[in-house]
Amino acid sequence: MYPLNINMRGKECVIIGGGKIAYRKTSPLISGGAMVTIISPEVCSEIENLALEGKVKLKKRHPLEDDFQSAFYVIAATNNEKVNAEITTKLEKTKLVLNASSVDKGNCHVPASFKKGKLLLTVSTSGASPMLAKKIRDQWSALYDDNFEHYVDFLYEAREQIKQLNIPSARKKYLLQEIIDEKYLDSIENRQFFLISLKNF
Repeated sequence: MYPLNINMRGKECVIIGGGKIAYRKTSPLISGGAMVTIISPEVCSEIENLALEGKVKLKKRHPLEDDFQSAFYVIAATNNEKVNAEITTKLEKTKLVLNASSVDKGNCHVPASFKKGKLLLTVSTSGASPMLAKKIRDQWSALYDDNFEHYVDFLYEAREQIKQLNIPSARKKYLLQEIIDEKYLDSIENRQFFLISLKNF
């Protein structure tokens, strides 16, 4: 697998299946700004509510050929492994396809992830143990608290300012290395002092 983070905002995503697994796959896509269509003759109440709220488009029927034409990402999440395999085989050469029945099938999978502000951490065991991946994710959530979110915001602001400085590239590299020192992680004062000092360059 090739690790890659994708901006899903505005991307058309099709989920085949209407059960709890399909629902769990839907929420992160909505949060990421994707345009989600769910296709299934029957759906769980959670998906019904998403459709009523206008968060997803719902088609209560079996999928048709045309349903996939403009799809960027397809999730085969029915309760029938054979159907999921057929969808995967048919589309994986031209679409990103996740087979919810088996991580070994399809051409992509979604790792366990943890997001805190601009910080995004993902972990995968390549199907060996999804439970271990989730355990590691939960450990990260305890390790990287709100202070770390503010620290990453500081790194972003500092980096943007450093990029604009009219100084040699070696000096910029030194400053970028400087801001990942631990003294900036726990001290708002040190962060503010650094940002102010950039104005003197």
